[in-house]
Amino acid sequence: MSTDDLIRYDAPGVEPEIPNESEQIHKLHGLINRMQQKNFTCHRHGFRGTHVKTQAVAKGTLTVSPDLPDHLAQGLFSHGPQTHDIAIRFANEPTFLQDDRAPGPRGCGMKVFGVPGAEGDFMDPAGATSHSHDFTFNNAPIIELRDLPTCLEIISLREQHFSDGPGLEEALKQRPDSDLQFAPASLPNRHFLSYTMYSQSAFRWGPYVAKYALFPVGKTQRELALCQITADADPEQHSAWLREHFRSHDAEFDFRVQMLRDLGAQSVEDCSVEWDQERFPFETVGRVVLPRGQDVFDARRRVFWEEGVKLNPWFGLEAHRPLGSVNRLRRSLYQRSVAKRGELNASRAEAIGRVDRIP
Repeated sequence: MSTDDLIRYDAPGVEPEIPNESEQIHKLHGLINRMQQKNFTCHRHGFRGTHVKTQAVAKGTLTVSPDLPDHLAQGLFSHGPQTHDIAIRFANEPTFLQDDRAPGPRGCGMKVFGVPGAEGDFMDPAGATSHSHDFTFNNAPIIELRDLPTCLEIISLREQHFSDGPGLEEALKQRPDSDLQFAPASLPNRHFLSYTMYSQSAFRWGPYVAKYALFPVGKTQRELALCQITADADPEQHSAWLREHFRSHDAEFDFRVQMLRDLGAQSVEDCSVEWDQERFPFETVGRVVLPRGQDVFDARRRVFWEEGVKLNPWFGLEAHRPLGSVNRLRRSLYQRSVAKRGELNASRAEAIGRVDRIP
């Protein structure tokens, strides 16, 4: 593909100014912490602000593809075909402990270890000290929380109706973007390892801009899409399926990136705009392998991650800096969420630097 039309991350219009951004972010800090407190009241345990329900934690590797062209060989992917240890946590997206039979977004967070770079190459001392970089994904290419103002409106409604599903549904029906807000409920509820997992928002890719995704590899893994959760399934079906799979099977994904070439068709600020995959195809930059023979729902592993691990894409390489107001919100919101969780559980989370720290 031609590289003449690639748009730089610092080009005009990539990150427009958002009025009253700091005030809106401050309000969202309070909303997320209040929802964490409400979860504590229900369960006597502190959870994350979102992606509350852990389904599995898998260890594996990310191998960078050889001979990448210059526009793809950026940041973590600029050092040739290196292999990095990784760990991935799979989780349901909602802010509460969701029954697996309920449809909705599913996500994963991937921590990459052994990341080369000097202190100045990282955005935060946590990344520079641990030499790690975090990538986050969800199983839809867009997110209904399209920008910072929408985040504030929707999270306010979710906090207001935290224990009132019908009330939240009625409030969302009154919105002009109600179709977008109900879109997550129509996502297929199937085996996690059959999903393509998307970054949803945009990030620096060296001097350029990209979204990234994990594409399942191999016929057997793609056929897991036939494993659909039905009304009579186990409420814990996802963790059961993942645990069973990794007893005797690997999982593999292509790590691919989709470059920004046309701001008119590929909004960075509005995360509800899907970047057309035919016009702007994904390009492979690496391979993720999660090997068989591991207990991905081992209690020690799950608790270690839930209580002791920080994951934040703002800790890692400047070459993959998150872009747009939704991502700028995450920078401080994730930190506030971690702090509240530690306060409630008398625990301390850190940006770990080695995969063997995980049981």
